[in-house]
Amino acid sequence: MRKWFYLLLCFLPMLSCVGQKDDPTPELRLVADLTAINVTAGEFATFTVYSGAEDVTAYAAIRNLTDGTSLEGNVFAPAEAGEWSFAATLDGTESEPVTVTAIVISDEGKDFFRRSLVLDFTGTWCVNCPKMEAAIEESMAARPSRIVPVSVHCMAVDPMYVKPLSDNLVKQFSVKAYPSAVVDLDPESLITTQSPELLLSHVDRLLEARGPAAGIRAESKVEGDQYTLAVEMKAVRDGSYTLAVLVLEDGTVAAQTGGAKDYVHNNILRSWTEGESLTVKEGDKASGTFTGTVTAKSRFVVLVLRDGLVDNVIGCAAGASVDWQYEEDND
Repeated sequence: MRKWFYLLLCFLPMLSCVGQKDDPTPELRLVADLTAINVTAGEFATFTVYSGAEDVTAYAAIRNLTDGTSLEGNVFAPAEAGEWSFAATLDGTESEPVTVTAIVISDEGKDFFRRSLVLDFTGTWCVNCPKMEAAIEESMAARPSRIVPVSVHCMAVDPMYVKPLSDNLVKQFSVKAYPSAVVDLDPESLITTQSPELLLSHVDRLLEARGPAAGIRAESKVEGDQYTLAVEMKAVRDGSYTLAVLVLEDGTVAAQTGGAKDYVHNNILRSWTEGESLTVKEGDKASGTFTGTVTAKSRFVVLVLRDGLVDNVIGCAAGASVDWQYEEDND
Protein backbone atom coordinates (compact mmCIF):
# COMPACT_ATOMS: atom_id res chain seq x y z
CA MET A 1 0.00 0.00 0.00
CA ARG A 2 2.78 2.39 0.85
CA LYS A 3 4.44 1.52 -2.43
CA TRP A 4 1.39 2.73 -4.40
CA PHE A 5 1.17 5.87 -2.29
CA TYR A 6 4.77 6.83 -3.06
CA LEU A 7 4.25 6.13 -6.77
CA LEU A 8 1.24 8.46 -6.75
CA LEU A 9 3.27 11.22 -5.15
CA CYS A 10 5.85 10.90 -7.88
CA PHE A 11 3.28 11.14 -10.67
CA LEU A 12 1.32 14.11 -9.26
CA PRO A 13 3.77 16.79 -10.51
CA MET A 14 3.66 15.24 -13.96
CA LEU A 15 -0.14 15.12 -13.97
CA SER A 16 -0.39 18.75 -12.92
CA CYS A 17 1.42 19.82 -16.12
CA VAL A 18 -0.73 17.85 -18.53
CA GLY A 19 -2.70 20.15 -20.89
CA GLN A 20 -0.93 23.34 -19.77
CA LYS A 21 1.13 25.63 -22.08
CA ASP A 22 3.20 28.78 -21.61
CA ASP A 23 1.21 32.06 -21.78
CA PRO A 24 0.90 33.21 -25.44
CA THR A 25 2.91 36.24 -26.56
CA PRO A 26 0.65 39.33 -26.69
CA GLU A 27 -0.27 40.48 -30.20
CA LEU A 28 1.90 43.32 -31.55
CA ARG A 29 -0.19 46.02 -33.24
CA LEU A 30 0.76 49.19 -35.14
CA VAL A 31 -1.86 51.96 -35.10
CA ALA A 32 -1.79 55.25 -37.11
CA ASP A 33 -3.91 58.21 -36.04
CA LEU A 34 -4.27 59.15 -39.75
CA THR A 35 -4.13 56.76 -42.69
CA ALA A 36 -5.12 59.40 -45.26
CA ILE A 37 -2.92 62.54 -45.18
CA ASN A 38 -3.44 65.87 -46.90
CA VAL A 39 0.12 66.97 -47.64
CA THR A 40 -1.08 70.40 -48.79
CA ALA A 41 -2.54 71.08 -45.34
CA GLY A 42 0.66 69.92 -43.60
CA GLU A 43 -0.90 66.82 -42.06
CA PHE A 44 1.19 63.91 -40.74
CA ALA A 45 0.63 60.45 -39.27
CA THR A 46 1.58 59.56 -35.70
CA PHE A 47 2.10 55.86 -34.95
CA THR A 48 1.51 53.99 -31.70
CA VAL A 49 2.73 50.41 -31.08
CA TYR A 50 0.82 48.12 -28.72
CA SER A 51 1.76 44.77 -27.23
CA GLY A 52 -1.64 43.60 -26.18
CA ALA A 53 -3.06 46.61 -24.35
CA GLU A 54 0.36 48.00 -23.41
CA ASP A 55 1.85 50.97 -25.26
CA VAL A 56 5.37 49.87 -26.27
CA THR A 57 6.08 52.58 -28.84
CA ALA A 58 9.22 53.67 -27.01
CA TYR A 59 10.74 50.18 -27.32
CA ALA A 60 9.59 49.14 -30.80
CA ALA A 61 11.06 49.87 -34.22
CA ILE A 62 8.83 51.09 -37.06
CA ARG A 63 9.88 50.16 -40.59
CA ASN A 64 8.79 51.68 -43.87
CA LEU A 65 8.12 48.54 -45.88
CA THR A 66 7.74 50.52 -49.10
CA ASP A 67 11.27 51.88 -49.26
CA GLY A 68 12.97 49.63 -46.68
CA THR A 69 13.95 52.43 -44.32
CA SER A 70 13.39 52.74 -40.58
CA LEU A 71 11.26 55.56 -39.25
CA GLU A 72 12.99 57.93 -36.88
CA GLY A 73 10.60 58.30 -33.98
CA ASN A 74 6.91 57.59 -34.55
CA VAL A 75 5.86 60.41 -36.92
CA PHE A 76 5.57 60.16 -40.71
CA ALA A 77 5.33 63.48 -42.60
CA PRO A 78 5.50 62.86 -46.37
CA ALA A 79 6.64 65.61 -48.70
CA GLU A 80 4.71 64.30 -51.70
CA ALA A 81 1.72 62.22 -52.68
CA GLY A 82 2.03 58.44 -52.48
CA GLU A 83 1.22 55.27 -50.59
CA TRP A 84 3.44 53.68 -47.94
CA SER A 85 3.19 50.55 -45.78
CA PHE A 86 4.63 50.34 -42.27
CA ALA A 87 5.15 47.57 -39.71
CA ALA A 88 6.43 47.53 -36.15
CA THR A 89 8.90 45.02 -34.71
CA LEU A 90 9.67 44.17 -31.10
CA ASP A 91 11.70 41.26 -29.74
CA GLY A 92 11.57 39.44 -33.06
CA THR A 93 7.80 39.88 -33.46
CA GLU A 94 6.37 41.90 -36.34
CA SER A 95 2.97 43.56 -36.53
CA GLU A 96 0.53 43.44 -39.40
CA PRO A 97 1.30 46.23 -41.90
CA VAL A 98 -0.50 49.56 -41.90
CA THR A 99 -0.91 51.56 -45.11
CA VAL A 100 -0.78 55.36 -45.17
CA THR A 101 -1.93 57.29 -48.24
CA ALA A 102 -0.86 60.88 -48.85
CA ILE A 103 -2.52 63.26 -51.29
CA VAL A 104 -1.63 66.71 -52.59
CA ILE A 105 -4.53 69.06 -53.23
CA SER A 106 -3.47 71.32 -56.05
CA ASP A 107 -5.03 74.67 -56.91
CA GLU A 108 -4.12 74.08 -60.54
CA GLY A 109 -7.05 75.12 -62.70
CA LYS A 110 -9.03 76.49 -59.76
CA ASP A 111 -9.86 80.17 -59.41
CA PHE A 112 -9.42 81.83 -56.04
CA PHE A 113 -12.59 83.22 -54.48
CA ARG A 114 -12.89 86.94 -55.27
CA ARG A 115 -14.18 89.66 -52.98
CA SER A 116 -14.61 93.42 -53.17
CA LEU A 117 -13.69 96.02 -50.56
CA VAL A 118 -16.22 98.78 -49.86
CA LEU A 119 -15.00 101.84 -47.97
CA ASP A 120 -17.90 103.62 -46.28
CA PHE A 121 -17.02 107.24 -45.42
CA THR A 122 -19.24 107.98 -42.45
CA GLY A 123 -19.61 109.89 -39.19
CA THR A 124 -21.73 109.88 -36.05
CA TRP A 125 -22.70 113.47 -36.90
CA CYS A 126 -24.00 112.50 -40.37
CA VAL A 127 -27.79 112.17 -40.58
CA ASN A 128 -27.87 110.10 -43.80
CA CYS A 129 -24.93 107.81 -43.02
CA PRO A 130 -27.12 105.00 -41.58
CA LYS A 131 -28.86 104.87 -44.98
CA MET A 132 -25.55 104.15 -46.75
CA GLU A 133 -24.82 101.45 -44.18
CA ALA A 134 -28.22 99.91 -44.92
CA ALA A 135 -27.48 100.01 -48.68
CA ILE A 136 -24.17 98.21 -48.11
CA GLU A 137 -25.88 95.55 -46.00
CA GLU A 138 -28.49 95.02 -48.72
CA SER A 139 -25.72 94.70 -51.30
CA MET A 140 -23.95 92.13 -49.15
CA ALA A 141 -27.16 90.08 -48.96
CA ALA A 142 -27.45 90.22 -52.76
CA ARG A 143 -23.83 89.06 -53.25
CA PRO A 144 -23.19 86.63 -50.39
CA SER A 145 -19.56 86.63 -49.16
CA ARG A 146 -18.44 88.93 -51.99
CA ILE A 147 -18.34 92.28 -50.17
CA VAL A 148 -16.09 93.27 -47.26
CA PRO A 149 -17.22 96.59 -45.70
CA VAL A 150 -14.93 99.02 -43.89
CA SER A 151 -16.28 102.11 -42.12
CA VAL A 152 -14.01 105.18 -42.25
CA HIS A 153 -15.17 107.58 -39.54
CA CYS A 154 -14.43 111.16 -40.48
CA MET A 155 -13.98 114.49 -38.68
CA ALA A 156 -12.62 115.00 -35.19
CA VAL A 157 -16.07 115.30 -33.59
CA ASP A 158 -16.56 111.57 -34.25
CA PRO A 159 -15.23 109.44 -31.35
CA MET A 160 -14.07 106.77 -33.83
CA TYR A 161 -12.12 109.19 -36.04
CA VAL A 162 -8.49 108.15 -36.61
CA LYS A 163 -6.06 110.92 -37.44
CA PRO A 164 -4.37 111.19 -39.93
CA LEU A 165 -5.63 107.94 -41.50
CA SER A 166 -9.19 109.13 -42.08
CA ASP A 167 -8.04 112.48 -43.48
CA ASN A 168 -5.60 110.79 -45.86
CA LEU A 169 -8.29 108.51 -47.26
CA VAL A 170 -10.72 111.41 -47.66
CA LYS A 171 -8.07 113.31 -49.61
CA GLN A 172 -7.06 110.27 -51.67
CA PHE A 173 -10.60 109.79 -52.99
CA SER A 174 -11.65 113.45 -53.01
CA VAL A 175 -14.57 112.82 -50.68
CA LYS A 176 -16.62 116.00 -50.36
CA ALA A 177 -20.04 114.71 -49.30
CA TYR A 178 -21.25 112.31 -46.65
CA PRO A 179 -22.04 109.53 -46.77
CA SER A 180 -19.79 108.34 -49.62
CA ALA A 181 -18.57 104.90 -50.65
CA VAL A 182 -15.66 103.66 -52.76
CA VAL A 183 -15.30 100.14 -54.19
CA ASP A 184 -11.91 98.41 -54.43
CA LEU A 185 -10.03 101.74 -54.02
CA ASP A 186 -11.11 102.74 -57.52
CA PRO A 187 -11.66 106.56 -57.56
CA GLU A 188 -14.16 106.18 -60.41
CA SER A 189 -16.42 104.10 -58.14
CA LEU A 190 -17.07 106.95 -55.68
CA ILE A 191 -20.79 107.24 -54.98
CA THR A 192 -22.83 109.48 -52.66
CA THR A 193 -26.25 107.95 -53.40
CA GLN A 194 -27.45 105.46 -50.83
CA SER A 195 -28.46 102.95 -53.49
CA PRO A 196 -27.64 99.21 -53.31
CA GLU A 197 -28.22 98.95 -57.08
CA LEU A 198 -25.62 101.62 -57.83
CA LEU A 199 -23.16 100.10 -55.36
CA LEU A 200 -23.63 96.62 -56.86
CA SER A 201 -23.09 97.97 -60.36
CA HIS A 202 -19.59 99.06 -59.33
CA VAL A 203 -18.90 95.80 -57.47
CA ASP A 204 -19.94 93.71 -60.47
CA ARG A 205 -18.09 95.92 -62.93
CA LEU A 206 -14.81 95.70 -61.05
CA LEU A 207 -15.11 91.97 -60.35
CA GLU A 208 -15.69 91.31 -64.04
CA ALA A 209 -12.87 93.60 -65.14
CA ARG A 210 -10.48 92.02 -62.66
CA GLY A 211 -11.08 88.43 -63.75
CA PRO A 212 -9.29 85.73 -61.72
CA ALA A 213 -7.74 87.24 -58.59
CA ALA A 214 -4.80 86.47 -56.36
CA GLY A 215 -5.22 83.95 -53.58
CA ILE A 216 -4.69 84.97 -49.96
CA ARG A 217 -4.11 83.06 -46.77
CA ALA A 218 -3.37 84.45 -43.32
CA GLU A 219 -2.57 83.32 -39.80
CA SER A 220 -2.88 85.63 -36.80
CA LYS A 221 -1.58 85.32 -33.27
CA VAL A 222 -2.53 87.59 -30.40
CA GLU A 223 -0.73 87.99 -27.08
CA GLY A 224 -2.26 90.58 -24.80
CA ASP A 225 -2.86 93.62 -26.98
CA GLN A 226 -0.19 92.71 -29.54
CA TYR A 227 -0.83 90.84 -32.78
CA THR A 228 1.32 89.14 -35.39
CA LEU A 229 -0.27 88.41 -38.75
CA ALA A 230 1.51 86.29 -41.36
CA VAL A 231 0.12 86.80 -44.86
CA GLU A 232 0.84 84.91 -48.08
CA MET A 233 -0.51 85.62 -51.56
CA LYS A 234 -0.32 83.78 -54.87
CA ALA A 235 -0.47 85.80 -58.07
CA VAL A 236 -2.44 84.63 -61.11
CA ARG A 237 -0.87 87.26 -63.38
CA ASP A 238 2.30 89.34 -63.48
CA GLY A 239 2.09 92.63 -61.65
CA SER A 240 3.16 95.02 -58.94
CA TYR A 241 1.56 93.82 -55.70
CA THR A 242 1.22 95.24 -52.22
CA LEU A 243 -0.02 93.45 -49.12
CA ALA A 244 -2.02 95.46 -46.61
CA VAL A 245 -3.59 94.70 -43.23
CA LEU A 246 -6.51 96.66 -41.84
CA VAL A 247 -7.52 96.38 -38.19
CA LEU A 248 -11.26 96.77 -37.69
CA GLU A 249 -13.35 97.07 -34.55
CA ASP A 250 -16.93 95.90 -33.97
CA GLY A 251 -19.57 96.53 -31.35
CA THR A 252 -18.75 100.10 -30.34
CA VAL A 253 -21.80 101.94 -29.00
CA ALA A 254 -22.08 105.66 -29.75
CA ALA A 255 -24.94 108.06 -30.44
CA GLN A 256 -25.67 108.40 -34.16
CA THR A 257 -27.40 111.37 -35.77
CA GLY A 258 -30.17 109.89 -37.87
CA GLY A 259 -30.04 106.80 -35.68
CA ALA A 260 -30.23 105.99 -31.98
CA LYS A 261 -28.30 107.09 -28.89
CA ASP A 262 -27.16 103.50 -28.38
CA TYR A 263 -26.32 102.89 -32.05
CA VAL A 264 -23.94 99.93 -32.52
CA HIS A 265 -21.07 100.70 -34.91
CA ASN A 266 -19.27 97.86 -36.70
CA ASN A 267 -16.46 97.54 -39.26
CA ILE A 268 -14.69 100.57 -37.77
CA LEU A 269 -11.28 101.21 -39.37
CA ARG A 270 -8.64 101.54 -36.65
CA SER A 271 -5.39 101.09 -38.57
CA TRP A 272 -4.10 100.48 -42.10
CA THR A 273 -0.61 99.02 -42.65
CA GLU A 274 0.91 98.34 -46.07
CA GLY A 275 3.98 96.33 -46.95
CA GLU A 276 6.48 97.12 -49.66
CA SER A 277 5.47 96.94 -53.31
CA LEU A 278 6.57 93.63 -54.84
CA THR A 279 6.91 92.52 -58.46
CA VAL A 280 5.37 89.04 -58.60
CA LYS A 281 5.18 86.72 -61.59
CA GLU A 282 2.16 84.61 -62.47
CA GLY A 283 2.00 81.52 -60.25
CA ASP A 284 4.55 82.86 -57.77
CA LYS A 285 3.92 83.64 -54.12
CA ALA A 286 4.83 86.55 -51.88
CA SER A 287 4.50 86.94 -48.13
CA GLY A 288 4.68 89.49 -45.34
CA THR A 289 4.42 89.68 -41.56
CA PHE A 290 2.54 92.48 -39.83
CA THR A 291 2.47 93.49 -36.17
CA GLY A 292 0.55 95.99 -34.10
CA THR A 293 -1.98 96.46 -31.33
CA VAL A 294 -5.55 95.19 -31.00
CA THR A 295 -8.45 95.19 -28.56
CA ALA A 296 -10.91 92.48 -27.61
CA LYS A 297 -13.23 93.79 -30.36
CA SER A 298 -10.64 93.71 -33.14
CA ARG A 299 -10.42 91.62 -36.30
CA PHE A 300 -8.44 91.88 -39.53
CA VAL A 301 -9.02 92.55 -43.21
CA VAL A 302 -6.19 91.52 -45.54
CA LEU A 303 -5.83 93.19 -48.94
CA VAL A 304 -3.83 92.29 -52.00
CA LEU A 305 -3.39 95.42 -54.09
CA ARG A 306 -2.33 95.19 -57.72
CA ASP A 307 -1.21 98.43 -59.32
CA GLY A 308 -2.96 100.34 -56.55
CA LEU A 309 -6.41 98.70 -56.81
CA VAL A 310 -7.80 95.84 -54.76
CA ASP A 311 -7.07 92.50 -56.43
CA ASN A 312 -8.60 90.46 -53.61
CA VAL A 313 -9.54 90.70 -49.94
CA ILE A 314 -10.27 88.37 -47.03
CA GLY A 315 -11.36 88.76 -43.43
CA CYS A 316 -9.57 87.06 -40.54
CA ALA A 317 -10.62 86.90 -36.90
CA ALA A 318 -8.03 87.75 -34.24
CA GLY A 319 -6.14 84.62 -33.22
CA ALA A 320 -7.48 82.65 -36.21
CA SER A 321 -6.25 81.60 -39.64
CA VAL A 322 -7.71 81.56 -43.15
CA ASP A 323 -6.51 79.13 -45.83
CA TRP A 324 -6.71 79.46 -49.62
CA GLN A 325 -10.34 79.79 -50.72
CA TYR A 326 -11.64 78.78 -54.15
CA GLU A 327 -14.64 79.71 -56.26
CA GLU A 328 -15.85 76.13 -56.63
CA ASP A 329 -15.73 75.63 -52.85
CA ASN A 330 -18.03 78.61 -52.26
CA ASP A 331 -20.65 77.90 -54.94
